[in-house]
Amino acid sequence: MKHKLHFPLLFSTLFCLFAGQVLFAQPEDEEEDYSSYGTESGVKRYCTPKVVGLSPQRLISIGYEFAGSHSIEAAALGDNVAAQNGDVNNYMGFFLAANLPVISTHKFLLNIGMNYVGSNFSFGNDTLSNPFLQSLNGNIRTFGLNATIFKPLNEKHYLLGFVSGDYNGDYNFKRFQSISLLKTTVVAVFGWKFNDRFQFGFGATQTYRAGEKSLLPVIHYNFTSKNDKWGIEALLPARMHYRYAFTRRDLLLAGFEVLGNSYHLANVDNRYPEQNAPGMVSGYDPNNIEFRRSEIRFRLDYMKALSDFIWISAQVGYIHAYRFNVDSGNDFRPFGSDMPYVMENRMGGAPYFQITLNLVSP
Repeated sequence: MKHKLHFPLLFSTLFCLFAGQVLFAQPEDEEEDYSSYGTESGVKRYCTPKVVGLSPQRLISIGYEFAGSHSIEAAALGDNVAAQNGDVNNYMGFFLAANLPVISTHKFLLNIGMNYVGSNFSFGNDTLSNPFLQSLNGNIRTFGLNATIFKPLNEKHYLLGFVSGDYNGDYNFKRFQSISLLKTTVVAVFGWKFNDRFQFGFGATQTYRAGEKSLLPVIHYNFTSKNDKWGIEALLPARMHYRYAFTRRDLLLAGFEVLGNSYHLANVDNRYPEQNAPGMVSGYDPNNIEFRRSEIRFRLDYMKALSDFIWISAQVGYIHAYRFNVDSGNDFRPFGSDMPYVMENRMGGAPYFQITLNLVSP
């Protein structure tokens, strides 16, 4: 259970570093937010979500990623299924995402989106005897729908909300799973738009980025320097990037993102032991188990405009697996819990690259 406290410890460390960065990164003199000014007196003004210099908002994205060879140590499952080391030749992923404005006024913005991610682990082992490795030897999929809301309250304050439902698992078109297994993510933020270059907010989230359901505080922070050359884009603890602009059409981002979710694993051909098999943890059900996957990606992301509306993104980095366990589908672990997992597995780190073609908002 030695990984149990890594995520809250990482978040606490990043929070302290980030708080110091906020204090020193603010502009010395507050700038006027001219975007909220009008010509008619007595009319209430509202702030906008836009910050000068941010990486472009992606409306539609299609991408491919590839990770090099690494290993997966699958734990024993009860007394009858032995542990096994899986040699991954490579990992490949394909994703498609859309995030389109549905309502856009000066008082309210609503975007509706969808995303699809297909992940494939290619093993070099001649025989995979461990049922977890057998589940991974194919596609792990996510299909989700989401909505983003930006509600300005006045010239300086705003509310930001996000909700998504993700359908995750090793399902395919012949074998669907119950809609009751949908995983819900919610983010709520209250923020300040100080000027066109600086916004800051805080809130809370229910998220599966740590692999299992987590309730965490959130910091929303976007800043661009007066010379437009550098800035920070962050939604902690999910991601944080330093941004450098070679030009307005050539950007380099350096930072990290935590990615993860919980995936239902089907008991195909009864590959998982029976519920009353010797040595199984309490509450185990072979038809209700989930893959708790979470990884931290340290990366460089180069973005370049091919036209006013089309950008390409090339990303290189390193994947550190934070959680790679199998668990009972109904279990919820608050931080500090010592409840045993069905399987506590390990995945080795791996370098990766990703390329994405994006249709962006002008």
